[in-house]
Amino acid sequence: MSSVSLTNEYLQVLVCAGGLAFSPAGSQSGPDTIRLELPGTMRGEATIVECADERRGKGRRLVLQHGDRVTTATIHDRDPFVYLESHVENASGEPVTFDQIRVADLVFESPEGADASKWSTLGSGGMKPAGTPENSFAYYAVADVASRNGAVCAWLTQQRGLGTMLPVFKDGQLRVGAELEFGNLRIQPNQARETDTLVIGFFSDVRLGLERFADTVAQNYDIHLKPKPDVFCTWYARRHSADGALTEDALAVNAAFAKKHLQPFGLNVFQIDDHWQADSHSKSTVDENLDKGPIKIFKETNTNYPSGMPLAAEKLRRDGFVPGIWYMPFAGESKGAATDFPPEIFAKDPQTENPVSNTRWSGATIDSTSPDGEAFLRDRFQRIQKWGYSYIKVDGLHLGAPSHNIYVHRIPAGKSLRPAVLHNPDKTFIEGYRYGLKMLREETPGTFVLGCTSTQNMVSFAPIFGMVDAMRVGPDNDLATKGDWKELVFGADFAGNLWFLNNRVWYNDPDPFYVRESNPLTKARWMASWLAVSGAMNTTSERYGELPPERLDIIKRTLPAHDFPARPVDILEHEKPALWIVGNDRLHIVGLFNWDEKNPNTIACDPARMGLDTSKKYDVFDFWANRYLGTVSGTWNETLEGAGCRVLALRETATHPQLLSTSRHITQGLIDVKSESWDPAARILSGTSAMVEGDPYELRLVCPDSLSPTNISVNENDGTCSGFTREGNLVRVTITPKKTGAVDWALTFNLK
Repeated sequence: MSSVSLTNEYLQVLVCAGGLAFSPAGSQSGPDTIRLELPGTMRGEATIVECADERRGKGRRLVLQHGDRVTTATIHDRDPFVYLESHVENASGEPVTFDQIRVADLVFESPEGADASKWSTLGSGGMKPAGTPENSFAYYAVADVASRNGAVCAWLTQQRGLGTMLPVFKDGQLRVGAELEFGNLRIQPNQARETDTLVIGFFSDVRLGLERFADTVAQNYDIHLKPKPDVFCTWYARRHSADGALTEDALAVNAAFAKKHLQPFGLNVFQIDDHWQADSHSKSTVDENLDKGPIKIFKETNTNYPSGMPLAAEKLRRDGFVPGIWYMPFAGESKGAATDFPPEIFAKDPQTENPVSNTRWSGATIDSTSPDGEAFLRDRFQRIQKWGYSYIKVDGLHLGAPSHNIYVHRIPAGKSLRPAVLHNPDKTFIEGYRYGLKMLREETPGTFVLGCTSTQNMVSFAPIFGMVDAMRVGPDNDLATKGDWKELVFGADFAGNLWFLNNRVWYNDPDPFYVRESNPLTKARWMASWLAVSGAMNTTSERYGELPPERLDIIKRTLPAHDFPARPVDILEHEKPALWIVGNDRLHIVGLFNWDEKNPNTIACDPARMGLDTSKKYDVFDFWANRYLGTVSGTWNETLEGAGCRVLALRETATHPQLLSTSRHITQGLIDVKSESWDPAARILSGTSAMVEGDPYELRLVCPDSLSPTNISVNENDGTCSGFTREGNLVRVTITPKKTGAVDWALTFNLK
């Protein structure tokens, strides 16, 4: 085969025996070549054609024919990825169908002398050494730990199939199979069908490569995220009394309290969960039998809400909250509810022609490719919309494609889709799934959609990119209410591993954090701190008025969730990253987390690994200890007790006074300080902060020995100020705001 290649400033694509070879433009210590082995015998010579893409601009495309496939590899200027697309041909006289196909095998080759088994890999199950790899849904990153150099391979689209990455380490080499599962991919005689797009790129830091992948997903699906909500969910506030939706009266009490005490801090959504609905025969409250699953009829209200769901939404809106509701739009019952679920709406079992149904919890799949199923779904979507709910939690989401409830699902292990027959045999299960979600968006314009949950079946993960605004990415964490460590860290584990999607493709919802007294204070702070630092979606599920003031205050210090790009520092080094960083051009916040419930852990804080300037010194403030830790330079160690955490504010040391921390939020000024400036001639430090009426706002400033504060000024209509206290180089002053909103402040200093 003749030598044919493509190059841009990031990588080179070269035709080789059996497929393609990719290599980075420069040298790197991670994998430096990826060979793409394609199935079948090559047919003819590879060709190069010019092409254009409305999102990525002009490009060059290499075309290979092999076996029953045509594979193209496309690169664009200023784009680090090569885009691989595979078309499957049917040259026979009869239709052919595929349940799944292997698109290619990726062989990772290492620089001479490198031990590939010591590379780290990142996939949907977390970090694993390359020598003992683990299957992954959607994406796979491989990197040298020390340098972070490596490659990202991921399914950019899953519009037709469910994409997986299946690694094997053998004879010192890592091989990864890239597969797609369709349920049913039907190709007519003498026709071809495209599959989905796989991207591959090399990066000096694969963490940044995964973030670039997420940005590319957002570009591909034209994702523009709605404002991030801060949510109350009724489910875990239910006290296990068969009222997971709370009751009409209990909801009103909680909303009235939250309106006064939490709404000013940012709480803005009240979402009613399961147990509001009734079946056609009884409006009594439902028994809490979770294994059998919820009632799947979403027309009638049970006795928890005697006034009905439209009035519940109206009351919440009058209190200033966005009304939210839970339901399972793609779920039905195949038995005992014939008048509510006509058999024509269901996907069918190919053996029995009965509705495809999960006996565990989820119910039967409504077929969106059927005219009857589509009409049923659109009517259901419209009903909830007309009730006035503009935030919906879509549970049992995996039913949109006929699939098993595999809960907890994170790693590919066999088939995720199940045998079924759709009304339209020319639609793959994923195509039908996305069409159902498209109908949902069409019938609920402007509504914020939270998907729930990817852990029931990962068909609810990448195949719905661009269709939901947020995704519950972690399992239920009921027992965290009592401090159970395994469930308490579920959210940080599952959502933390998907940090790169958060604020780009959707908002990661890790499930609520809990501050009630049954959760020990240290653990409540751990959950709240991880949530606040990571910037995941903020959900609580408490009866707020029953909380002690100091526990309620923890919630206040997490509101609202920030939108800054937070990143795990040591995710290539540990299966559970212990160090997170987030910041802006003024301040950095470092979160330290001990994943061991019982034993202390020492965490090395290396500025170089955190991406900070190693030539600088930094002032440090510990939020929970409420203590100035002085100045650090170079690597320092922090020892945390079992289940402990720390949240540190870091700021480059300066020769003039500057604000290091505030009391408003766990992120210590990252979201509340809107501006800050130092006037050296007048010796005035001034700024603007977002404050909450009546909530004491403490400024924590680092001040050189040569200066001392003499005056603080705040407009008398905006707030009152306390006197100064000084602890070495730390100066404290408290403003009690008279309004919620922006407050200007100014501190004057004199030479000693």
